Amino acid sequence: MPPVDHVRPTVPFAVATLAIMVFTTMDAVVKALPAGLPTIQVVAMRFALGIPLVLLAVWWGRAGWPSVASWRANGPRGLLTIASTFLFFTALRRLPFAEALALSYLGPLLVATLAALILKEKLRADVLGAVLLGLAGVGVIAWGPLSEAEGLSGDVIGIAAAVGSAVTYALNTVLLRRQAKKDSATSIVLILHIVPAFLAAPFAVVGWQAPSALVWGVFALVAVLGVSGHFLLTWAFGRARAGVLAIVDYLALPYAAAVGYLFFGEVPALAVWLGAGLIVVACLIVTRK
Repeated sequence: MPPVDHVRPTVPFAVATLAIMVFTTMDAVVKALPAGLPTIQVVAMRFALGIPLVLLAVWWGRAGWPSVASWRANGPRGLLTIASTFLFFTALRRLPFAEALALSYLGPLLVATLAALILKEKLRADVLGAVLLGLAGVGVIAWGPLSEAEGLSGDVIGIAAAVGSAVTYALNTVLLRRQAKKDSATSIVLILHIVPAFLAAPFAVVGWQAPSALVWGVFALVAVLGVSGHFLLTWAFGRARAGVLAIVDYLALPYAAAVGYLFFGEVPALAVWLGAGLIVVACLIVTRK
């Protein structure tokens, strides 16, 4: 891995942007899957079909098999990975595309709070204020569906799933901080494909619905996009400062809005844009700090 280039971050920024677009495209493909297909089956295929691709990357980079210590440290995070993925895929399949993505931005905000609780990192008052601002943004997005709901509508379940995904994502990220400097990226990505695949497999088998040839192809596409996004982002963060690349996440929102409009006929409500704006501002405050 070459040293971080502080002077010319243009190429890493472009690669990181491409990674975010790849991830967002993967999310759109998941949303386009048949509605009757069990979400846990989609999750299982996402990770199971990604394993050969990660193994190919391990072989190509001669990274070696993860150590026992690496399995012990990263294995439990597989449960958080599968929970976060299952909840986010649930949100994707129930909510408008841009709305689900906007709510997912709550995850990076919660990292600061959970890091203070788990890693004993100092939580500044201004960072806590930014977290509260982000929560206000979630409230703005959720207010419409919640105020109109009679009982538990699909929108309310989708919003709860999106928020739950953000919480489990944030917890997973905080735990990653303790291990990222000890293990290679390929080791971590491999473990976080194998463990979720095995955890999801029994539940997927119980409710298994035989996919058509086309759906099998979509499953393979989801796996390719997911693994590609991971390694593109890893490459970019290895060659530029995190602060330079932090803003690329928010480029996904207009892209998601365009995809939602073109392929799903969705037009984000004004509340979604206002709430997303509050969340993005809050994320930028935390990033700057």
